[in-house]
Formats: sequence, structure tokens, C-alpha cells
Amino acid sequence: MPFRPSLALLSAVSSLALLLGPASAQAQATGLPQFNLQRLKLDPAALGSLTVGTGRTLPQGVLRVAVQGHYENLPFLFQTRWEPGGGSGLVENRFTLDVTAAYGVTNWLQLAAEVPYILSQGGERFMNIAPPEGQGMGTPWLGLRTALLRQDFGLQVAADVTAALPVGSKELLARDEYAIHPRLQLGYLAEGWQVGAEAGVLLREKRELTMLSLETKDVIGSEVRLGATVTSRAGDSTRGEVSVLAGLPLDGGRVGAELLLAIRKHALSWLDLYVMGGPGVGAGLDTPTIRFMAGASFSTSKVD
Repeated sequence: MPFRPSLALLSAVSSLALLLGPASAQAQATGLPQFNLQRLKLDPAALGSLTVGTGRTLPQGVLRVAVQGHYENLPFLFQTRWEPGGGSGLVENRFTLDVTAAYGVTNWLQLAAEVPYILSQGGERFMNIAPPEGQGMGTPWLGLRTALLRQDFGLQVAADVTAALPVGSKELLARDEYAIHPRLQLGYLAEGWQVGAEAGVLLREKRELTMLSLETKDVIGSEVRLGATVTSRAGDSTRGEVSVLAGLPLDGGRVGAELLLAIRKHALSWLDLYVMGGPGVGAGLDTPTIRFMAGASFSTSKVD
């Protein structure tokens, strides 16, 4: 059955309408500084990795829309050293619905968007601060990617920049005052595999939480963002990927990293199903102990 772009657009519009609906009144004022707790940003084109760019852009006229459910365990936890699965946090469980879309304007120019909605969030009171509980809008991102070097096989290079829209829920720790993320992406594409890497800087306002934890390194702010991925392309219907993400603080915070494994199933020429998950590593207060994601993507043609 051929894929119809109108169906993908209708699905995306319906999902966005749901996301832009009224937030739950259960969200509480917490007295916490305003910042975006969500570290993970998806790659809406998913040309290789679901999270790390490989220097590629969608071909002209190709549209990819994806919907994924996302779970994080202990994404907001004060700790001075990495202790997997230990302790309680102001946010212990967070469930998010993400809708992403990418479109190839030309063979070298791509537009992208990501819109998250927090379905449920809860935690434990800390230092007389109520946990930010409830549901509401996350931070939407808009992105632009330009291919600097594009080959059928071989080296791929692209420049990418994404910017956050300041419309997320402050009460649920889902909004920065401003945030912009420029980065350079490199990749090498072979017939049966590909590798990719990206390096950039996440620029946002510095927020100190030392008044809560009494630790000088409990800071949210700008950081160097690094990523690397290895992806199989050998299977006609199923393939795997391994990705590593790291954040190196520029404002005095703590290092955080994640190892993510994913399996993607080409169910139909226009439909992909996938699961992804893995542990967080490091004592960064916004690094989850583990995250898990499952989703489906719809595209006007098979590109990977």
C-alpha cells in the first residue's frame, strides 16, 4: 500500500492539536528556578541514529513524521557521585509524548520540528520544595540543517542549528528563558553501515540550585554537547544502532552522559517501528538513571 503524504500531515496536525491543548491544573508552583529538565533531543530526520546527526539531510520533497512515547527514571536527582538507581528525586518518573517532523526543502536544506507534551510527572518533596507534578506542554524546538558535503557513499558533513520556543510549562521544569543549539555533524556512509558524530554548544541561561543541595556544582547552564553513533544498514527490514551522548558543562555544572541502544523495524516502505533505551552516566542533576522510548515514523518514501 503506497504511503500518502496527506495521511501523515493529518496525523501530525491531530497530534499537535492534542499537544497544544490545555495543560492539567494539577501542576504545582514549586519555587524552583525556571529551566528545561529534558536533556534528550531527537533527530527528526533519523537518517541513521534517532538521536545523533550523521551529516545527512532528507532528499528534496521527502517528509518524515514520527510519534514516540518516552519514559525517564529519576531525571531530577541531587547526588554528588554516580549511584545508579539510588535515592529519590524531585522528579522520579516522567512520561512524555513527542511528535517530530522533518522535511527536505531541497537536497541540501532541511527543516525540522519537535513538540513534546508531558503526560505525567511526579516525585518526592525535597528541602520543603514540592515536586513539580502534573501534565503540560514541553519545550518545542525548530531546526534548520544545511548539507555542506553530500555523497551517495562516503563522507557526509552538515551544519545544524535548533532553537527552543519559550512556551513550555514553567511549573513542570519544561522551559528555558532562551535556548539555541548550533552544531556540526559528520558521518561516513557505507552500503551496510554508517558512523556519525556531532559537536556543538547548547546556549541557555545559567540557573543555580545550590540553595537546595548546598553543592556548588548543582548548576544548569550552557554546555558542550557531543554525540557519536554506529548504525547498521545491512538488513532490509531490521537494523540496530548504538549512540553515546555527553554534555560538558561550561557554567560549573556536572558532566552527564547516556548510552542508548535502538532497534528499528521497517514494517512497510513508509512505516518504521522502533524502540530505544539505555542508562544515564554521571552525577548531573538532570541526567536520568534510565530512559526508554517506543515509537513509529511515517515517511513519503524510504530513505534509510
